[in-house]
Amino acid sequence: MGEYSTSTGSSAGESGVKRIPMNSVWTAVENCMAKKDYATAKAVLAEAGREAASYGDLSGQLQVLHERIALTRRLGEFKECDHLCNNAQEVLTQLNMQSTPAAAKIYINIADTLILEERYRDAIRFLEPACVILRAGEDTVKSPALAGAYNSLGLALTAVGEYEKASGMYDEALSILLANPANILDTATTHVNVAHLTSVWTNDEEEVNKNLITAYKLLDSKDLAHDYRYADTCLSCAESFEYFGFFLYKNELRKRAAAVYGEDQ
Repeated sequence: MGEYSTSTGSSAGESGVKRIPMNSVWTAVENCMAKKDYATAKAVLAEAGREAASYGDLSGQLQVLHERIALTRRLGEFKECDHLCNNAQEVLTQLNMQSTPAAAKIYINIADTLILEERYRDAIRFLEPACVILRAGEDTVKSPALAGAYNSLGLALTAVGEYEKASGMYDEALSILLANPANILDTATTHVNVAHLTSVWTNDEEEVNKNLITAYKLLDSKDLAHDYRYADTCLSCAESFEYFGFFLYKNELRKRAAAVYGEDQ
C-alpha cells in the first residue's frame, strides 16, 4: 500500500486554508479495507485528522471523522467511536453546517453507532432530523443517503416496538433504492431487515421467506462487483439467513466473502 504522505498533494482552498489530499487518503484507506488491514486504515485516518487539524482544515477534519466513526464502529471500539461522534458534532457547529446534507450523513453515521450500542431512542433523535434535511434536497428520490436513514430508522423503530412506523420507513427506503439499479447491495439489506421486522410483527412466514429469497437473488446479481463492500454485505446477510434457517444461502454467502478476502472457508 502506498502510505499517505503529508508532504505531497496538499492544496489551498478558497479561504487560503491548506487542505489535506483527500483522494490520497481515500485510496490508502480503500486499499487497507480491501485487505482487512484495519490497523493501518485507522493509522492513515488518524494521521490525516491530525494534519487537517494542524492546517485548520475543518472540512477535511469532518470527512476524516466520518470515516473514522464508521471504522471504529466496525471494530466494536465504541468508547473511541463515541468520542469521534462528539468531535464530529463540534466540527459541524464550528462550520455552522448543522442543517446541511453533510450533517445529515454524520447524523446517520452517529445513529448507526447508537443502534449497535442498543441506544435506539438516541439513534431516532439523530435519524429524524437527518431525514428532514435530506428530504428537502432536490434529488430526494435518488438519494442513497436518505434510503440509508430510512433503513436505520426502521431498525431503531423495530427495536422499540414501533412496527408499523418501521414498516413505513422500509417502504420509503425501497422506493428510493429500487429507482436506481446501482443500489443492489442496499436493496438486499433492506429486504433482510423487512424479514426481521415481519418475524416479530406479524410472524408471516411466507412474507419472511419471500424477502429473504429476494435478498439472495439480488446478491446473486451478475452486475455486482465482488469487492469488500460486497463481501461485508454477504457476511451481514449470512447471519440473518442462518438465523432463519437458510443454511445453504448462509454457506454460499460466506464462501463468496471468503473468496473476496482470499481466505479459506
